[in-house]
This record gives sequence, C-alpha cells and structure tokens, in this order.
Amino acid sequence: MFPVSRRVFFSIVAASVIFTAPVNANAQWIGHEKIYEGPTDVNLGGRPVVADIALHADMNAAAKGVRRVALVTDVTPFVADTERDLETWVAAHQERCGERWSAGKPIIDFPPGAISFALHIELAYYTCGLNGQGEPSQLTVEGGDVSVVLKPYVEGGKLQTLLADFAITNRSGVSKYLPLEFVVRRVLEQELNKLNENRKFYRAPNPFNDEGYGYESLTGMKDEDGRIVMTARFRSKGDASEYGLLAERIGEEGLTQ
Repeated sequence: MFPVSRRVFFSIVAASVIFTAPVNANAQWIGHEKIYEGPTDVNLGGRPVVADIALHADMNAAAKGVRRVALVTDVTPFVADTERDLETWVAAHQERCGERWSAGKPIIDFPPGAISFALHIELAYYTCGLNGQGEPSQLTVEGGDVSVVLKPYVEGGKLQTLLADFAITNRSGVSKYLPLEFVVRRVLEQELNKLNENRKFYRAPNPFNDEGYGYESLTGMKDEDGRIVMTARFRSKGDASEYGLLAERIGEEGLTQ
C-alpha cells in the first residue's frame, strides 16, 4: 500500500482545505467585522493542535438574512506534524514476507487553489517461499519520485477534492508484479473516493456545522516567512445577532472535524 494511512491521508487533505482563501490574519474587509481572534484548539482528522485564528463576519450579508463568515488561521504546526506522520508510517511498514517501504522526507506545499505533496519512495517485495516458511528473499524492487496535486472545491456546501495531477519521475527498477504507478494511483483514487463520501470531511467543522453553516469557498497559501495561512468561508441563513454565539462557541470549544 502507498505509504499514507487513511488517517494520515485525511490529515493532509484536511490541513489543506479546512481553511481557505489566502488573507492576512489581521486584514479587515469592507463590510466585515472581526468577531473573534486568538489561540484556539483545533482537531483535524485526529491531529490536535493549537492554532492562531481570526473570524470575520460579513455584516452586509447579515442585513439581507445571510450569515457569511471567513475563518483565517495559521496551520503551520499541523502540517509539520503531518509530515512527521508520513515518515513514521513508512518506517513502521517493513513486512518480513511482503512489502517493505522506504521514503525520503515528504514535502507538502500549497500552490494557488491546491495542495501538493512529494517524496521519493521505494517499494521492495519479499517472498518467503511456499506457505511463507522459508527465509525472505527479495522478489522485486521499484522506486521513484512521486508528486501529487490535490484540488479542493465546494459543491452544494460540501467540501470535495480531486486528484488534479499525479506523476512518478526518476524511476528505478522495473516490477511486473507490483508496478509502482499502478499501486500508488489506485490507492490515491480509493482514498479520495472514501474521503469525499465521509461526512466528517465534507461537512463544515463544528461548531459551524452545528450552527447550520456549509462551505462557500476555499484556497490557501504559504507566505514569505514559510507560514501556511489559510481562510475558509462558510455560509448559512440568519442575521448578525447569531454571530456572537458562534464566536463564543469557537472560543470555548475550539474547532473539530
């Protein structure tokens, strides 16, 4: 299996799309009012961190019966932890008779409107003979530089993501038993399908979901200092009197997905 467990894969994608639209955390937009700011407990896909976030409420929209909010945050610590998760997964998957993975340092980046991750991986397969009783011997080995680009989008208030680009370069070894490109692409597509059908992924994080919000738009960026600053826009029906409760709940409960 490609060296990304389901929890780690969820974490990578969630880190890239749970907050969207590149904006400076101190920015004020016309018609918006900052209603919350501070260090906040955030738990995405089982990875808890404390992140600095700011919440901006669209007062012009609220006057028309539509609640629109923009959540801006720095998820740099979360992404760093996710990179370490990838390294740990690879190190732990060394079967005596079966697959043995090795990999270089993963690199997660945020091109406009997308997330990319890349790493050099090598897959060796060992056999232990009839009924697995013999000493392990290497049957085949194949490696290459894997690069993946994921494209998040919103459909009917639901967060979704698709495989925008996939490539393996600088390949070494040839395997007719476990072609590396086939193994990696198959697992990526399977995991994306499961992810897009997972309500814990596609719905807005709590307390937004509890308060009736759905996703509206998304993007992300890495600033010149290397911080990953992201913004998510959420939308629901209602008026400005309900913004205060949302801000209060975020301060007390944090964000969970």
